[in-house]
Amino acid sequence: MNKILFVKTNENCLRTWSNLFPHTKHEAYVYTWPDKSAEWLETMSIGLNDIYPDSEWLWSHPAEGGESTPVPCLIQQDAHQLNTIRESIGYVE
Repeated sequence: MNKILFVKTNENCLRTWSNLFPHTKHEAYVYTWPDKSAEWLETMSIGLNDIYPDSEWLWSHPAEGGESTPVPCLIQQDAHQLNTIRESIGYVE
């Protein structure tokens, strides 16, 4: 099974997908948003982190350069699992 699910969704369905995530074996959902700005993605990730405390929401936008994704996206991951990985490699925010 693929560990990352790429989801083309809209704002009306995002909460449904988000609620399903903890009940799957996926390590991440990547929601693509081709027409959204970096500011919109950042605002959404902050709000979603408040709504879903067991998930960590990250975002990426090609305008940010570097190793950004080629398509604007929101990324949902299991917060506990991500923190465990970060601790194991010595990554501290």
